[in-house]
Amino acid sequence: MVRHCRLDRGLKRPYRTRSWLFPDGVQIPVQAFFPARYAAIDVGSNSVLLLVADVDEEGRLTAVTEGQRITRLSERYYINNRLVRAARERTAEAISDFVRVARRSGAESIAAVGTSVLREAANGADFRQQVRQECGLPIEVISGEQEAELAYRGNLYDRRLPPTDGERVVVDIGGGSTEIVRGLGEQIIHRVSHPLGAVRITEMFLKQDPPAAAEIGLAETHIEGVLGAVEPLPPGSLLLGAGGTVYNLASVARAAGMISPNELQGAQLPHTRITELIDLFRTLPLKFRRRVPGLESERADVIVAGAMILHQVMAHLSAPSITVTANGVRHGCVYAMAQRALTRH
Repeated sequence: MVRHCRLDRGLKRPYRTRSWLFPDGVQIPVQAFFPARYAAIDVGSNSVLLLVADVDEEGRLTAVTEGQRITRLSERYYINNRLVRAARERTAEAISDFVRVARRSGAESIAAVGTSVLREAANGADFRQQVRQECGLPIEVISGEQEAELAYRGNLYDRRLPPTDGERVVVDIGGGSTEIVRGLGEQIIHRVSHPLGAVRITEMFLKQDPPAAAEIGLAETHIEGVLGAVEPLPPGSLLLGAGGTVYNLASVARAAGMISPNELQGAQLPHTRITELIDLFRTLPLKFRRRVPGLESERADVIVAGAMILHQVMAHLSAPSITVTANGVRHGCVYAMAQRALTRH
């Protein structure tokens, strides 16, 4: 029997307001994992992401099926604080499709989380009800701090990423928010979510094609003001960049010969290269940005804003480079389910 619920099924009682991932705010210590096949759906402001994966007792994650659909749930949201009908329909269809894929793939538990735009939208509850009626899957809306923690957990056990004895710092840039989380091993030291996202900044400031210099200036000032005081990285830290913005920037840099042609997971993206890509993208009309090798065409309209956020975050952190990771919230969800499953077996 497939469990697909609000991340609190598996507790042997009907769910009310408790969260499976974050029950009463208590963090579950990482000791072991219940081996099984899990599915997580991340409903973001810009895209819907699916991960179906097997997890073993030692936390080794093997992806079975992955999916991405850019549905732009936050389309025009930042104008009137409401999810528009077309965006809701696109996103609900993607979620329904991914639920079917997860079931066919043999996932024993399916969970979905909603992030920035669903935390804020006036009609977010209506959309969640629509999804539940159409595919029977509740979406758990998580806080920015919980989103940051899941992004961190999703990058804690991947043996393809460089090891570190120092701090592990994860920067996750999404469509509506940017999370920065620091930790030492399994212990999270600090986590914060900023209302800075590639779609949010684009719709707020970058209205011309290509963006005007004045628009770029206003966006830069806004990003810097929202970030505020960010402490530089301590020596020996590992800085990881998650989210579509970082991955696409690295993909473009690789296609242009700016970084190593090896696998993107674990690749190093220098701050100087990000600056060069911003200078390129800000001068190109959208129709030409869509043709840039390595860049997803559906992300071309928001890549300037996303790159600007990454540039400023790295400048605040005094980071000369960032390690690219495709892992994110959905990986953290899978690990959280595998840990939580221990309580019912």
